[in-house]
Amino acid sequence: MTFIGTHITALLAAGVVATGSLFAAGFAAGSDDQSRPTALVIDASLARDGRDLVDPRLKNVDAEIRLPRNATEARTNVRYFDALDYKVYVAGADATAAAEATGVAATVTAGLDGALAVAR
Repeated sequence: MTFIGTHITALLAAGVVATGSLFAAGFAAGSDDQSRPTALVIDASLARDGRDLVDPRLKNVDAEIRLPRNATEARTNVRYFDALDYKVYVAGADATAAAEATGVAATVTAGLDGALAVAR
């Protein structure tokens, strides 16, 4: 039984070291803006295209997108992406106010066109 206990302890220790290395690598990578993923929080009213609820141009962007319908949803989205260490861009009155109210260092874009330009 001692051999099995020693073996399990060694495996656990190796796992802790590996996890710590990955965790440290994540912090090092997260400090570089280029390696951070991009998130767009755009007021739903700005993201419409005529009768379409979502502008078709948003389908081909390299970013996570949220289209909050109100200020509460905008605050939730901005905080969520900030907690995941995304580079957050906001467009619209609700999204911009959400970034300011939560203290998130989001970049304000000039409407939908500005958000699309950032994500391409």
